[in-house]
Amino acid sequence: MLNTLSFIVDRLKHMNITWAVGGSLLLSFYEIIDKPNDIDILVDETNVTKLNEILSSIGEPKNAFSFYPFRTIDFSKYRINGIDIDVMGGFTIQHDEGIYKLSLQKEANITHKDINGMIVPLCTLEDWYILYWLIPYKQEKALLIEDFLRANGVVYPQLLEEALQQSLPIEVKKRVEKLLSQTNI
Repeated sequence: MLNTLSFIVDRLKHMNITWAVGGSLLLSFYEIIDKPNDIDILVDETNVTKLNEILSSIGEPKNAFSFYPFRTIDFSKYRINGIDIDVMGGFTIQHDEGIYKLSLQKEANITHKDINGMIVPLCTLEDWYILYWLIPYKQEKALLIEDFLRANGVVYPQLLEEALQQSLPIEVKKRVEKLLSQTNI
């Protein structure tokens, strides 16, 4: 999987595309989980077409279907070197209280990490903490991130504060507020 990620990073590094790795691979880089499922790439909505053109030139496009509660603006799937790649532009999810959208912004919510000598753009754990509370059957991963953030500190509290300004279920808001109060004393 890291070889495939390295291949993608190499193809995208000079293309001026705002993108970042999220999902289970992100969690594995922080040693929160051991075995990632695939490579999830979030991309700025304005860069989706360009990114999809590049990925379709190096991999095999697959059928991509978006089901409720997902309202993501652009969802694509690829297979590159035997690894599944999910691409999400304008990641949006509907829940009982409304709709939550993750806006990927280069300066605000993308970090960079040296992984085996390659600089990989990563989503923040804070953003995925919120997303995993909202994605059905992924609350266990949200709890793992919560434990990690409690132990290591919230690096980007402003992202959690911004999330609170969006529509979120009351239980999620309470957990976020509690996490913020416990880690930013």
